[in-house]
Amino acid sequence: MDLEKNFTDSTTKKEPSSGDELANLKNINDLDNEVSFVDGDLIVCTANDSHVKEIAELWANLACIQQMYAPERYNFLPEGKDWRAFVKRKMEKPHNLLLVAHNKGSEEIKGFLYLQAITIPSSNLVLKGVIEDIYTKPQYRRQDLASTMLNVSMNWSMKQKIKQIDLITLSRSNDLIQFYLRFIKESKLGINLDLITI
Repeated sequence: MDLEKNFTDSTTKKEPSSGDELANLKNINDLDNEVSFVDGDLIVCTANDSHVKEIAELWANLACIQQMYAPERYNFLPEGKDWRAFVKRKMEKPHNLLLVAHNKGSEEIKGFLYLQAITIPSSNLVLKGVIEDIYTKPQYRRQDLASTMLNVSMNWSMKQKIKQIDLITLSRSNDLIQFYLRFIKESKLGINLDLITI
């Protein structure tokens, strides 16, 4: 799969000084989270209102696992049982990226990824991105779906001048940890990827 041909603004690797690096950071209000990537029958795009119901069901599944294994970090009690409202609040943040993957002509969402943009304290400059929520339906796992969503999010990050991404996972999620380690090793996109287990 050639992601560069699907993204018109590819970025080249360079190592500027720290002053240059700060000057190149993007204002969070200038981030553009509209993404549409097509690879054969697969579409990875920014979530919209038609996706809310199914994302809500998938996110509730992911949240159950997160809360069970790391209750000190994940407390979804304030969310109540209204996961649709939870997803809509995520979508209302134009500086974050909520991607969904589905096939052409199909309404079924195979998986989703949520990337949060983090600013420098007391600033609107984007310091890094954080991916803590990535989920694929069990029947679509081991089909490179998560890799595709991650690659799309990395290309988006490059376009937005985000050079650091933290990949956060549960310490008990051995499959996801191994997947992230392989992804980090194979990544050639010029983004610094850090794996953080909790």
